[in-house]
Amino acid sequence: MSTTTTTTSMMMTARAPGVGAERLRASRSRHASGEPLGAAAFKSKTVPRTRAAPPTEARLRPGRQGVQRIYRMTSEKSQVSVYEYLESLGVPRVNALQVQSQASEWFEYENAKAGGAPDAPFGVNEMAEVVEFLEDQGVAFAGIGRLVCAHPPVLAYSVDRRLAPLFAYLAELGLETEAVVANLTRRPNLLGLDPDQNMRKMVDYLMSAGNTQEEALTFLLKTL
Repeated sequence: MSTTTTTTSMMMTARAPGVGAERLRASRSRHASGEPLGAAAFKSKTVPRTRAAPPTEARLRPGRQGVQRIYRMTSEKSQVSVYEYLESLGVPRVNALQVQSQASEWFEYENAKAGGAPDAPFGVNEMAEVVEFLEDQGVAFAGIGRLVCAHPPVLAYSVDRRLAPLFAYLAELGLETEAVVANLTRRPNLLGLDPDQNMRKMVDYLMSAGNTQEEALTFLLKTL
């Protein structure tokens, strides 16, 4: 038994160097081929890189954003000033937006018609000029708010081209200033008549039909 065991041990020892050399050669072969050592059964997996999305072209430059922010703040501040001014005239807060909107639309129309600058300002200063003229003609400050609510475009009328000629033409037809104010306060829509266009044409037509100037004026003040 002892002799057999010793022989087997010697044979295993003799084969050991050959086995080790074979394993070494296999390891070197895997290394040369790029396979990871000790992990021959697994392949390294490469994860594709995701590219960062390029910035959108619509993104605003900081300088432009700053300009827009300043414009927005200035515009909002101007709007608030207009609303506060309208309230000071007696325009209810719920009507301020409508009054401002209609007055602005009319100002843009008249300004374009007169060939004014596209960026011509319209705000508290322009409205105050109209209010001052109406007060000078005898319209009570307490009644201006109601007048403005009934006919918002009046705030955008030119004093020199529209309002002053209106009072002058009504005076030409025989109305005293107090009577003009009374009629305009009672019928604010009369402010919408252009004295040099529709109003004069209507009076001339009525007079050509056989009415006197006084009758034509009475018809004008009662039906419009």
